[in-house]
Amino acid sequence: MSAILLFIAASLIVLLAVFHSVAGHKKLIGPMLQEDTDILSDPTWRAIIVFGWHSTTALILLIALYLALVAGGLTTGSDLQLATTAVTFIGLGIANAILAKFKHPGWIILSSVGLIILTALII
Repeated sequence: MSAILLFIAASLIVLLAVFHSVAGHKKLIGPMLQEDTDILSDPTWRAIIVFGWHSTTALILLIALYLALVAGGLTTGSDLQLATTAVTFIGLGIANAILAKFKHPGWIILSSVGLIILTALII
């Protein structure tokens, strides 16, 4: 297993998470919350939308932490868990590409992370 590739995948995930949180809130969530709709007039629903968006970022960072811990030898890595993580990221990348008709760059990073993790398992 290649520790360097796992560190690279973890680093890409951190970049992805920061971009997701900051740029996503600025370009997507912020403007959406300014709309005047029945749902968005309720502060509870507004809070749930913001929480859901940023909790996704936290979960993404948790995956990066796991990869960094495995790469650093601070925990044993499960080949099955790493392979499942890789396939999940590849699947997310493919879904993003199809749903956004290749107009959103997220599919490149998501798929790349998955491919890097798979390569790390092979090497």
